[in-house]
Order: sequence, then structure tokens, then C-alpha cells
Amino acid sequence: LFLSYRRKDAADVTWRIRENLVAHFGRSAVFFDVDSIPLGVNFRAHIVSTLAQCRACLAVVGPGWVGATDDKGNRRLEDFNDPIRVEIETALRIDRPVIPLLVSNAKMPERDELPRPMQTFCSQNGFPVRPDPDFSSDMDRLIDLLEKQIF
Repeated sequence: LFLSYRRKDAADVTWRIRENLVAHFGRSAVFFDVDSIPLGVNFRAHIVSTLAQCRACLAVVGPGWVGATDDKGNRRLEDFNDPIRVEIETALRIDRPVIPLLVSNAKMPERDELPRPMQTFCSQNGFPVRPDPDFSSDMDRLIDLLEKQIF
């Protein structure tokens, strides 16, 4: 499982999601950038290689995911080298299941909010991961669905 997320948008909840996935599937089954990208490797090549080996890409979408900007005020998704764009475009291009995990009451982005190569992301069936007290039951349900549909 490949976890894609924006640190400034959803780092805390993504860490909790990761911990639940690792507890069930094991550390080696969950790609998480902080743990999984070796120093000095080509980021894009490593992502492509890793996604080719993963069963699914779990894209954590928080409320600021679409509108996130860089230091100059440019929308990050418009940047060809934005890590989230690279991850999702790659997963879609190589036909990996891409599962949006909607956190912090986020909504699925509209088609016209995304760059053309990412627009099919809007058609992916998402899964809400609600805040406490529902977080644990949502994770149990997600893990059950992943077991049945992906593994």
C-alpha cells in the first residue's frame, strides 16, 4: 500500500492511518515517504518503481489538498514536480487502484480543480476517514475492504 499525502494538510491523521495499516498488514506492506525513500535516490524514479510494486495508492485528501500553494503562492498541483501530482498521476497511468481517503471532512475535488492528467482522480471511489470518535471504526472498515478487494 502506497500512502500519498500532503504534510501541511494531513500529516497527523496520515500518521494514524499509517500506524493502523502497519499494525494489520506489517511495516513492509506500507510505503510511507518518511520511512521508505532512501537518501540520494531519484525521487520520481523511486516513486514509479514503488508504485509498480504496490497493490493500491491511498491518497489522503484533507481540506487544503487541492488549494495548497508553494512559497510563491502558486498552486502546488499545477507544478509538474509536485510530489502529490507525481504520485497520483503515476498510479493512474500504470493502472493501480487509487483510493482517495477523505480526512478532516474533506470533499472530493471537482474535475476542473485538477490538472488534466489528474482529472480521472475525481472518478475514483473515495472513502471517508472521520475524526474521533469514528476514526477507529472507519479504519477497521477500510482494512476490511482492503483485505477483501485489494489483497
